[in-house]
Amino acid sequence: MADPERSALRDLVRLLGFVRPYLAMLALAIVFSGLYGGGLSGRALLLQPLVDDVALPSASLSELDELLGDQTELSAQRSEEERTVLRERVRDNFYSVLLAGVMLIVLMPLMRLVRDYSSYWIMQRLAVDLQQAIGEKLLRLPLAHHVRERRGDFVARATNDTSVANRAHVVVFGDLVQDAGIVFVSVGFAIWLSWQLALVLLLVGPLTALVLPYFGRRIRVSSARRQEQVSEVTQRLMQMLSGIKVIKAFHGEERERAAFRVEVLRYFRRSMKVLRNRVLSRTAVELLTQGSFVAVLLVGVWAILEGYWGLTLGKLMAFAAISAMLYRPLRSVTTIYNTLQDAIPAAARVFEVLDAPEVTADEPDALELERIREAIRYEGVSFRYERETVLDQLDLELRAGEVVALVGSSGAGKTTIADLLLRFHEPDAGRITMDGVDLRRIRRESLHALTGIVTQEAFLFDDTIAGNIAYGRPEASQAEIEQAARAANIDDFVAGLPEGYQTEVGELGGKLSGG
Repeated sequence: MADPERSALRDLVRLLGFVRPYLAMLALAIVFSGLYGGGLSGRALLLQPLVDDVALPSASLSELDELLGDQTELSAQRSEEERTVLRERVRDNFYSVLLAGVMLIVLMPLMRLVRDYSSYWIMQRLAVDLQQAIGEKLLRLPLAHHVRERRGDFVARATNDTSVANRAHVVVFGDLVQDAGIVFVSVGFAIWLSWQLALVLLLVGPLTALVLPYFGRRIRVSSARRQEQVSEVTQRLMQMLSGIKVIKAFHGEERERAAFRVEVLRYFRRSMKVLRNRVLSRTAVELLTQGSFVAVLLVGVWAILEGYWGLTLGKLMAFAAISAMLYRPLRSVTTIYNTLQDAIPAAARVFEVLDAPEVTADEPDALELERIREAIRYEGVSFRYERETVLDQLDLELRAGEVVALVGSSGAGKTTIADLLLRFHEPDAGRITMDGVDLRRIRRESLHALTGIVTQEAFLFDDTIAGNIAYGRPEASQAEIEQAARAANIDDFVAGLPEGYQTEVGELGGKLSGG
């Protein structure tokens, strides 16, 4: 039995691997994230010289002014000299802090602009790539897979599951990349200011590492159930829309409303299980981070009063400012971790589609036939749909030039015989030949060029009449389109429409009459 933790990690790594084509943009986001984090930390560090070298010395100057009135002339002269030196030092320090502050004000918006744009570009691009990958995969899946699976499940995986899975990209290449620069630079400056206080601050890390996995497993399990329920809701909704005419004709609105309500309420309950675990984990980490921040302040004040570690008021204030900056990223670790646990089941459902066996590829030396000269033969062909055997050792010959009609009850296998000829399915046993050549040795494109198809279900694309007629041959001229319309005996009907062949038919031909 596969290890769930290892499978989850494998799915997460594979999901994040979609960023490979955009590593240059990711590097840009990381670099400017670090620069922006350095700017934030630098801004906090300015508190130390501002307090220790400007504010406190300025207070000392005021005390000297009060003392001068009680001094002798010689003492006053010496005090005046000390005051002049101190005033110049304060002025120089103030201008240095002011210059550094102005540089940060000018540069930080530019650094944030590049960081945010590059990370958001990656997130949006990965969302497109994920949906494109599953859309292309659905087109490559064999018809048997589409018949076996429910349409609502495909839609849910292509829309909702890809959206939820992409949240992993959002938090990793958005929040994590942006916060990582702040965290690494700020922690470095915090250690530089006072490694003793930094240890107190970073104690929250191991404690958080104990809390998050517990809730993470619960989130992952409940999220998987929620995503399965999304498919049920989508399937029920698609069934309602597809059968709306029948529902209204037989007054089934109340029955369908009740059934849909059952599914959406089940989705609500499963979503609340995910939310409950996310809120509990976030609350636990909030308690830890708040406690560590208060502990830093208490230990810092105690160290100043006792004269330990060379800690000054300016250093403590700068350290507190950096701690406050670290507070949001450390707290967001919970959100990032929970979001990843939420996204993993959705990613697994997406990968189930991406890993499904595709249509058997043509052999490298597959043949191309221009026409059928002799016959099509079914030789001992057997085929079954899961548990149901449809064809059993079928032998059939269709001679070139013959008109053959297959008559039988529903489910007898008439459509299956046609689908096998087009290689929509492959026989479980036996073979089908065209002029003595096994169909598996003939290129699909060549095979389909020799056949014309009229489906049992009337289907029209949301396009013009001309676009629907020319779907199989997009390069067809207007004359060829009109010739096909005459062959299908619809040319008079089309000519009576205000826009003729450019008439939009709507979804499933809904803008036209049933005929």
